[in-house]
Parts: sequence; structure tokens; C-alpha cells
Amino acid sequence: MKVYLKNTVMNKYIRNILAGGLILLTGCNNFLDEVPDDRTEIDSTSKLAKLIADAYPKASYAATLNSRVDFVTDKGAGNKEYASNTDPFFWRDVTDDQQDTPTYLWQKFYFSIAEVNHALKAAEEMGMPKEQKPYVAEAKIIRAFSHFILVSLYAKFYEWKGANDSPGIPYVTEPETEAIAQYDRETVAQTYEKIEQDIVESIDKIGPDATYSVPRYHFTQAAAHAFASRFYLYKGDWNNVIVHANKVFPRPTEFVGEEGAKNVAVTDQATIYAKNNFQPWLTTYANASGSSEIKIAYGASSNMSNLLLTEMVCRMSRYANSWRYGTTADDLAVTLDKKAANVTGGSWAYRTYHNDENYYVPKFYELFIKTDINASSGKIYTIFPTFRNEEVLLNRAEAYAMLDDYEAAIADLNVFCRQRILDYKEDAHVITEASLLKFYATALQNEEHFMKKYNAYGSAAWSDLKKSLILCILDFRRNEFMWEGLRYWDLIRYKIPVTHRTNTGDENTLYPGDDRWVLEIPETAVLSGVALNPRENLLSKKW
Repeated sequence: MKVYLKNTVMNKYIRNILAGGLILLTGCNNFLDEVPDDRTEIDSTSKLAKLIADAYPKASYAATLNSRVDFVTDKGAGNKEYASNTDPFFWRDVTDDQQDTPTYLWQKFYFSIAEVNHALKAAEEMGMPKEQKPYVAEAKIIRAFSHFILVSLYAKFYEWKGANDSPGIPYVTEPETEAIAQYDRETVAQTYEKIEQDIVESIDKIGPDATYSVPRYHFTQAAAHAFASRFYLYKGDWNNVIVHANKVFPRPTEFVGEEGAKNVAVTDQATIYAKNNFQPWLTTYANASGSSEIKIAYGASSNMSNLLLTEMVCRMSRYANSWRYGTTADDLAVTLDKKAANVTGGSWAYRTYHNDENYYVPKFYELFIKTDINASSGKIYTIFPTFRNEEVLLNRAEAYAMLDDYEAAIADLNVFCRQRILDYKEDAHVITEASLLKFYATALQNEEHFMKKYNAYGSAAWSDLKKSLILCILDFRRNEFMWEGLRYWDLIRYKIPVTHRTNTGDENTLYPGDDRWVLEIPETAVLSGVALNPRENLLSKKW
């Protein structure tokens, strides 16, 4: 299908219907909106670097997705209600276009792509001297990442070993300079091919951390490999997940304990790396005086867990705990509360806070920026950990499990748990094949279990050990990344139904294959010829 994108470049303005109308070419530096230099005159490496630094997308997929997942409940009237939180809970398409909505996300991510392409064209016109090549590589990784998020939300999810011939998204690689530019939405498979091409062409050309004054706000080598590990995980290319994860996270090589109950040694390189590069729930956060202290530290550039931080206009930092559709004590009791059952038999180290019925894990600190110095209104910014070391390790563990390397997968899980279980004892809390089979036995006896019923990745035919390993990894991922958006993609990847309940007792389930798992294309993009995603295959009842 051919689509048409109307756009005109004039000094600092770009008209881009794909990105949602007239948009000011501005960026955020140190959390403040600034109008940069005239971007039609990028004539130096410093200006190029600044433009690319400004090009990271400024919208939150986490805020867009969080009320769609399985750890949210209707807390009742009296809590904050926004369309961005309410409509997704009821599987409704969000028509609002403000921050935290699918339309806003679409606009900001395509705007990011437009900025990147403008920068790449400028570099080409300057002859791309040697000192610009790391920035060009960074720009292409941003472009790949932005398209990756868009295709994974606004198109059918990539099907492992499938044809993937359903419509993808427009993969834009040139600056918009024509009054009417023609694009091809192509297929999901073709979109993924172009994402991979940008990754492969650029990832080894990214400069060292010293290239940047604050590396964690850039796609450094480690952050780019973390992105690649996620990309290949969602694609089902398990070997490449491991290749890229190993560029970030050391492999365990030193073990203690008897055969069948081996644990990764405390002196092992992977254990040491995790201790120094994970969110410090066992240490700093355990001793924090309150939730604000944890929120500030969680998104800090000095926090070694964070491989890529992005600044975004997002309400999560203010309202995530008080939205009507959010987590309750019951939700946390079966997930990451200290008393929540888990395969180690130990207690989780995560800290949760609450006021009245609002329960939350402190992660996001608010930065309120006034529109001008004398204004009373402004924008809520959140500093978001887009990639973390914890994800890289769990990506690798999943890839090992999918390749039937259970010993390596279990080793990675033991590395993870040493930093997440209170008063960890390497003999008492070690994860083994036996403990996995025992802990998940009841779930696997259920004939309605999603692994048997929906057969993602051929899971119905897996051994009980493989099923148990994947269930454990999914549980750990849900807990670790709660409110960070990744759970939604895990639900899609493994075809896990999601049931939501209202405070009046009504409930509804979104089943795998329902068209509403795919976000609707914004009306602004439809105006330029991009067809709406279908809403014909609706498998749940109406509310």
C-alpha cells in the first residue's frame, strides 16, 4: 500500500502529517526545551552532534502501555482519570492526542526520525569527515530504535517463523523536502529488515563513552548492544541476542556447590558486574529515607544500571501511583511484594509504597519545567531508563532457554537473584532444575495454561523444564520492569490473555489474536494515506 506524507521544511519548522501536523523543531537539553540553532544550516560537527543529541524521542511507551497489562486494577472513583489511562484499560482506542497517548507517541517518534534524517543529510553534505562518523552511527541507531518501537506497537507483532506480511510502518530514511512525499508502508518483515540494516551498519561505528559529556543520554556501545539484544529477542533470533548481550554483560564462569545445585560464585565476573551495575535495591534503596530518594537515584546518570536514559514529556512521575487504573496491594502481593512467592523461596528486595489504595514502586522523579520564567503552567518531564543492565541479562537468559541451554539460562537467573533476594544464601536460594519444576508444577498442569492453549514459539511441545524456565524469566521480567512498559510486549510475545476487573466486579479478557493488541493509527497519519489498523477480530465481550 502506498501512503503519502505531506511536508515542507522551512527554517525551524517541519510540516509532517505523518508526525501529526505542524511541529516545532525543538529539543530538550538538560530537561529544558530550547530552540536550537537554525537546523537548515548544520555546518559543523558540533552542530551535528547537538542536533543528534536532541533527536531522541520525547514520548513514553511505558505510559502508553501500562494500563493495558495484567498488573492493573480499577481502584475506583476518586483517583486520577485521564483518557490515556482509562481507555486502554477497557481496550478502547484513545482519541486524545495529549502526552502519554498513542497519537502523541506516534508523533514524537516520527519527529525523532525526521530530526535524525535531517542530521544524516547534513553530515553527507559536509562530506562526513572522520570525526562525524560516531555521531552518524548514533543517529542511525536512534532511527532504528524509533522505527522498532513504532512497528512493535502500530503493526502486528513479529511472528517467529511467520511470513510477517501484514502492513508494517513507513520506514523513513530521507529528510522531508517535498510538498508531497510518497512512502510505502511495506510489511512487518520489510520494516524489521530495515531496522536490522541500520543496526548492523552502525553498531560497530559508535564512538567510546568519552565521545559524550554524559554518556547515559546517548546510544553508547553498551546501550546500542542492549537495544540489539531486545530487537533480536522480539524477532526470535536467539543466537544474536546472546552475541549482543555478551558485549554488555560478562558470562558466568565460576561456580560453587554440588552437581544439580550449582550456583554462580560470589567472586565470579558476572556476579561482580551485577552487584556494581544493577539498580541497588539491596543497598542504597534499602536504606533510603523515602520514595523520593529512590526516584531521584533510579533515573540518575550516575546509576550504573542505566545504559540509556531518555527525557520525555510524561505524567508518570506525578500520577503513576494515583491513576484510577493501577496497582493495588493485591496486585503487588502476588508479584514483587516481599511476601510474594517465587522460585528461590526468598523475599524480594523491591520496596513498595502506598497511600490509601494507591500502591507503587518508586521509579520516576518529576521535573516540572515552566513554559517561561513567569508562567504558572509548564510541562512534566520524566527521566526514563530506556535500557538497563537487568534487561540485558534476562534477555540472554531467555535466549539460552529457547536454545535449550538450560544450564546457562539458570546461571544467569542465579546472577539476577543474588541482587534481588533479601539475605541471599547461595545454597538456600539457588535456582535449580528441580526447584523450577516444583514451583511451576501446578501452573503446568492447567490445560488452559497459555503455553498449552496458544502455543507461542511452539511452547505446547516443550519439556516441563523449558516451560518452567520461561515462566520464571517472565515472572522476573514482570517484577523488574513494572511500570517500564516491557510487560506489554512479553504478553504479546507469549500470547498471554489479560483480564481486567472493575471495582463493581465486571471483568473482561483481551485474548491473543484480538485486533486491539495493535495500537490504532492516529487520525493525523490517516489524513496522509496510512490505513487504519483493523478492528474486526474482537474476541472479548463489550464492557
